[in-house]
Amino acid sequence: MASNANLSLNSCIEMYLRQLVESPRTQRTYDVGLRTFLLYLTETRSFTKKGFRNKKKSTNAKQESTRAIKLTNRTLVERELPVDVIDTNVLEGFQAWLAQKSYSRFSQRTYLASARAFLNYALGEDWLPESFSLERARAKLRNIKKRGSYPIPRPDPALPRLIAYFDEMPLPEGDNEKTKRARLQILRNRAFVHLLYSSAGRLSEVASLDRKDVADGRRRETIVQGKGDKERFIFITPEARAAISLYIAERRDEYEPLFISHGRNYGARFTKMSLWRVISHAAKKLNMDASPHDFRHFRARQMLEQGAPLEAIQEILGHSDIGTTRRVYAHYSKPSIRTIFERTTLSPHDAARAAEAQENEGDSQSKEAR
Repeated sequence: MASNANLSLNSCIEMYLRQLVESPRTQRTYDVGLRTFLLYLTETRSFTKKGFRNKKKSTNAKQESTRAIKLTNRTLVERELPVDVIDTNVLEGFQAWLAQKSYSRFSQRTYLASARAFLNYALGEDWLPESFSLERARAKLRNIKKRGSYPIPRPDPALPRLIAYFDEMPLPEGDNEKTKRARLQILRNRAFVHLLYSSAGRLSEVASLDRKDVADGRRRETIVQGKGDKERFIFITPEARAAISLYIAERRDEYEPLFISHGRNYGARFTKMSLWRVISHAAKKLNMDASPHDFRHFRARQMLEQGAPLEAIQEILGHSDIGTTRRVYAHYSKPSIRTIFERTTLSPHDAARAAEAQENEGDSQSKEAR
């Protein structure tokens, strides 16, 4: 084991990342998460011979997130950090920093998981200060989460207007190459928003689909590799199948990805960021604030309000723990539960009459038996 006196926190994280045996996607997530963790420490601590103190916080989340990604496979941060910046407040502070910078709830959970995994490994390697207790740090994080309620997702109730926007977009006519590509782009975007709505899937799941996964629009369901590399089913509505079929028929190619670029990189898989821009651009046109993930929240809310049980929502969304589903969507399930409660609750008078009728029916059956 290396002495922590000879190591910087940066080099500890580099060594931890090198020893990870995970899927490429998970490695990438941990990489960005821990680099964001270092940015948090760099931004919130200033260093003197006596230690460190809090620094003034920046609030540009998008800039910091972009910076963390750009630092991938490069030097972690410009300045080496001592390991003694790690104390029992570090996870609590990291969560507050991420929230203050408006990182998504998903990013907050993912980056905190990366930090916890690293700290657990670093303790085993004797890299961290003797005074550091991971259990106390995690307890502080749990306490701050208990003090604050889970943010209720509030997708725009007018979200289906985004689908109508693409459905009503006229297809350009003509046989020249520019017109053909413009028509394909509209058909692709139309198929994408229909599938996003239909499946309630994550953007990464929808973006990774190949044509064979949906049988060019003929399958009613397909298997995707979701979060944590877990396989699950997503369902495809008739509207989504029709939109996919029309798009594929118009393409007349053999490219494997379901959604491809029809621009300079013709035939390449359309990236998650490009698909995200499809939603962002349309939302801006309609004066809405929407992202691909809002479709997921919208569909969950819709199904709950229609009486779907939380267990079914958990399966459809691909949550590994129903506690996650309950925390995020319990607010929306209350009206449905109230409706079921009211529908199945008898007044004392009606309950007495039902009991009497049941008793009379039992007496009649006894007499017939004799």
